[in-house]
Amino acid sequence: MQNIYEIFHKNRHLQKKIIKGRNFTYINLLPLINKYLEGKENILDVGCGVGTIDFFMANKGKKVTGIDISYKAITLCKANAKLLNLSGRLDFFSGDFLSLRISGKFDLIICIEVLEHIKEDTLAIRKIHGLLAKNGVLILSIPSKNSPLFRYGLAKEFDKRVGHLRRYNSQDILEILEENNFLIEEERRVEGILRNFLFLNPIAKNLIRFIKGPISGLVTFADNLTIPLFGESDLIVVARKK
Repeated sequence: MQNIYEIFHKNRHLQKKIIKGRNFTYINLLPLINKYLEGKENILDVGCGVGTIDFFMANKGKKVTGIDISYKAITLCKANAKLLNLSGRLDFFSGDFLSLRISGKFDLIICIEVLEHIKEDTLAIRKIHGLLAKNGVLILSIPSKNSPLFRYGLAKEFDKRVGHLRRYNSQDILEILEENNFLIEEERRVEGILRNFLFLNPIAKNLIRFIKGPISGLVTFADNLTIPLFGESDLIVVARKK
């Protein structure tokens, strides 16, 4: 399974600057992260990829630990932390989350598009619970079974290529969290058919680099209008440790 992720990251490059709140890729996520960052000092990113969100949080003065199964991704994270002068606030480790030994407790854990890649997802949630400090918060995002492209059979090749083992509906994930001693703070259904097509289609994906500034907000606004009609492609859940 690890080879999938090394292939996924093989063409990734160093990040020249820290993303802003209206970054198109993360526009649905960053406002929520900002909301729960207040008062949180020690943060863990499970499946951090090349560290884009970690640099964003570290730049706000937070201490961030990022872990990822991809050695290539973590190598880029470490190099980029130096480039952005954030090494003092960031630690990165490569390894499988369930077997990696992680010390300390965290005020906030983010797990963004990762749980669907882990074979034993319930064990992952239990480990996250154990790593959270008292009243610590988890921000989790996962692909939805309600995705129109998935329901129409147009996401199967994508799911296979990126290593998705499953998708979730709202009931699935809320039950797992509640059964493992989490209180649900909020749930958001995001990414309509427009955004999902841009990220899944290899040709359309090339357009994303041109969606910046006010255009990012306009495209996202239009995309949000499609969710009540066709369904969401992603679920974001915020849960607090009991």
